[in-house]
Amino acid sequence: MNNPANQREALEDLWRERTETAQKHYRIAKAECAKAISMQSDVEPPDGTFGYRKALRLENAALAEYSRVLRIFIDLTVDGRMPPEE
Repeated sequence: MNNPANQREALEDLWRERTETAQKHYRIAKAECAKAISMQSDVEPPDGTFGYRKALRLENAALAEYSRVLRIFIDLTVDGRMPPEE
C-alpha cells in the first residue's frame, strides 16, 4: 500500500534524477560551447560563427531547463510544494 511518505519519497527521487540529468546535459552543452569558441580563428570561416551561435543556443536552452528542474526539486524538497502536473 502506498502511503503519502512513500509517494513523496518516490516523487523526490524522480525529481532528483531529472535534476541530475538536466545538469549533465547542461555541462555537456557548456563544454560544446567552449569547444566551439576555441575552434574559431581570427579569420573566421562563415560557418564558424554559426557553429558557435548554435552551441550557445543549446547551452542556454540546457541551462534554462536545468534551472527549471532544479527549482521544482528545491520547491519540493525544501518548501514541500508539489511539482506541476505533467
